[in-house]
Amino acid sequence: MITVDNVSKTFHAPHEVKALQNVSCQVTRGEVVVIIGPSGSGKSTLLRCLNRLEHADTGHIYIDGVDILDRKTNINKVRAEVGMVFQS
Repeated sequence: MITVDNVSKTFHAPHEVKALQNVSCQVTRGEVVVIIGPSGSGKSTLLRCLNRLEHADTGHIYIDGVDILDRKTNINKVRAEVGMVFQS
């Protein structure tokens, strides 16, 4: 299961952009999820946070009970079990 709990991410250059604000959701094992929205709505940022390609400023992301935002987490082990497909 993937649990996203109050995740926020702000980019600061060249100006402040709040890409994610208190995002929460759950995805159960075997469930297929599609994230859609207009350009700039935070879709890619959320996916990049789920794979820790971006580090969320606040909140928690749990994958099978492991907090991937904890710097002690072996993210390569987590990445081996989680897949995502980008549009292009």
